Amino acid sequence: MTERDRILLSLRPDVYASPAAATTELEAFLHRTLRPVLKLQNETLLALVAADVRKRVPGFDGFAPDDQRERLAETLRRDSRLKRVLLGVVYGALTQGELAFALAHEPEVRRRVVALLAERVTSQTGTVAGAV
Repeated sequence: MTERDRILLSLRPDVYASPAAATTELEAFLHRTLRPVLKLQNETLLALVAADVRKRVPGFDGFAPDDQRERLAETLRRDSRLKRVLLGVVYGALTQGELAFALAHEPEVRRRVVALLAERVTSQTGTVAGAV
């Protein structure tokens, strides 16, 4: 394990996950690695989404909360450039071994990361709207 890997692992918050929740290696990766990385990178991810929304969705802060949530979900579904940036933030916080696993299972890991990102961002719509 490299020094960078040790530092990255030490920065990650603990995220509770039931050991029985992971029935496959991919689900274990989701609970053991992806959820803590997303929690660690939360402020950065929200700031990037807010900056993108500020540029591309005029009047976002004036929308009703439900409309804001829907617009965020739609943006994360359709904006491939934003998805690539957010995936880069997540992948950049992985250790070498975790990155190798993610790349070996790239389509499924990418799908799960995007789903987790969408859930995380839409559940914090007020924070994003406040930053816009």
